[in-house]
Amino acid sequence: MTLKLIWDKFYVSIIFVITCLVLGIILMCTIIGNGSDYSEVSVSEGDSLWALADEYAGKSNMAKAEFVSWVEQENNLTDGHIKAGESVVIPVHETKLLNSDSSIQLANQ
Repeated sequence: MTLKLIWDKFYVSIIFVITCLVLGIILMCTIIGNGSDYSEVSVSEGDSLWALADEYAGKSNMAKAEFVSWVEQENNLTDGHIKAGESVVIPVHETKLLNSDSSIQLANQ
């Protein structure tokens, strides 16, 4: 069987398989790319994991204890202490952190 005969007989199937492969690769790249969009925050003097939980746990839809546990695990913090100047990854997506201004201002104010 020559390539022309194969193409003439199975062109719909070949196009379908190639389309599925391309879409699958695009989907995998999208999912892998979105896995790293958590926010990174700099630790200030006097900050603690619980202070970060007070500030950001509501944006991550986690309880404070769960938030602290996640941050410890993801940042390999064995003793749970953070130091000023360090950066830690928190379970808040970048878009939620950027849209953190929850105040509403009316046009006439």
